Amino acid sequence: MKKIEKIPIFVKGIFLLIVLLFSIGIYLSIPVLFNYKSIENIIETKFYSDFDINLKINGDIKYQLLPKPHLLISDSSLSIIENNNQDMLVDTKNLKIFLLSNSLYPKSKISFEKFEIQNTNFLLRLKEYNILRNYFHNSKSKPFYIKKSKVFVIDENDETLIISPIEKINFTTSKQDDLKKLNIKGNLFDLNFKSLWKKKYVSQKNSQIEIDFNEPNILIKNQLNYNNNSNFNGLTSINFLNQKIEIDYNVKNNQITLKSDNNNNIQIDTKIELSPFNLNSFITLNKQNLNFLVDELIFSILNLNSNLIGNLNGDIKFLFTNIEHELIRNGNINLNISQKTINVSEVLFNVGKIGPIKTDIKYIEENGDIIFQSTNSLFIKNKKEFAKKFQVKLDTIKDINVIHFKIEKNISSGLISIFDIKINQTGVDVKNNVKSRYNIRNSQELKSLVKNIINS
Repeated sequence: MKKIEKIPIFVKGIFLLIVLLFSIGIYLSIPVLFNYKSIENIIETKFYSDFDINLKINGDIKYQLLPKPHLLISDSSLSIIENNNQDMLVDTKNLKIFLLSNSLYPKSKISFEKFEIQNTNFLLRLKEYNILRNYFHNSKSKPFYIKKSKVFVIDENDETLIISPIEKINFTTSKQDDLKKLNIKGNLFDLNFKSLWKKKYVSQKNSQIEIDFNEPNILIKNQLNYNNNSNFNGLTSINFLNQKIEIDYNVKNNQITLKSDNNNNIQIDTKIELSPFNLNSFITLNKQNLNFLVDELIFSILNLNSNLIGNLNGDIKFLFTNIEHELIRNGNINLNISQKTINVSEVLFNVGKIGPIKTDIKYIEENGDIIFQSTNSLFIKNKKEFAKKFQVKLDTIKDINVIHFKIEKNISSGLISIFDIKINQTGVDVKNNVKSRYNIRNSQELKSLVKNIINS
């Protein structure tokens, strides 16, 4: 009888591995055969227990093995209900509930690890903000994830104020680390951003959030001290334009106040009434370049998308101090916001001690270029200072009280033109050459032009 050779240990190991993998595959695949619809109520109850969210299953339930064992629910409703029966409802066609390995078999005690939502629209009404806030602060939920979805912020009239595409949202809680975290990556006002909100697991009063925008680079950090839904305060730090702004805010009895440190080059003093909504804001910008104000800041404000403005109503006054320009030193722009439109109510700049320039401004597009246009009136209050600044004899301007002129600036090329110059009377040319258009490159050329016109 031929002697049977001993099987090598390596072969035995391979055989054992195959058996193990086969067994695991069977173990993981058997739940496919179970009718999970029959334990629908159990799933809904356990979901609330694990995530503090009400689940209503409206569609089919399928068991899927990859990427990890989970239940795929084709149609469902999720809601957060507060004690006053106010709720926040979300309908989704793509809910995945991931199972813990020890609860794959429905006859055992079913338990969930996390859930995931994809391609879902979230309708967030302003009155539901407190519901959502209280949930994240108070919930002891297991982790959940939201991917490739959109958040629609809705006002009381069901009009959409904001649409924010969301790439992902991750919410995690950990008793061990004593920390809750909410990570968001998405887009707001056509700006890509990442944010991180966190708070102590136990503490209910304080939280921190960081929001990082790209292009332009804006970093916002906020520390919140919370008492209740109608009374809380905090400190917000904003890094923007190579400057750091710290804003103290207070919310009390449907009124929000915002105030920044007076030591900053950007100062904010704002009051917001929530019911009915009204905004009254004073923003002071110190030591800013005139080109920046005209080319970027004012242009960006006046050309905001109406959908971004939403139903905001109120007044904003920009104060400009110590402007970096040889002639213009300070000024202000008053804006009124109403019916998704920003209207300019007043634009005024001061030419040193000479007097104010009242102006009407607008931006147009011409051959692909952005053109700044202004119609201006310089009121000469100090003729001695005018004569000194523009190097003219005082006698030549004794009868001149106002100079009218128009300016155009090509934002792309930087070319500035001055034309339609009139003295004292609007629409009346007192000099033959004032109808000409003059290209101005700097303040010296402007001074020479004014001198020549007055002396001609």
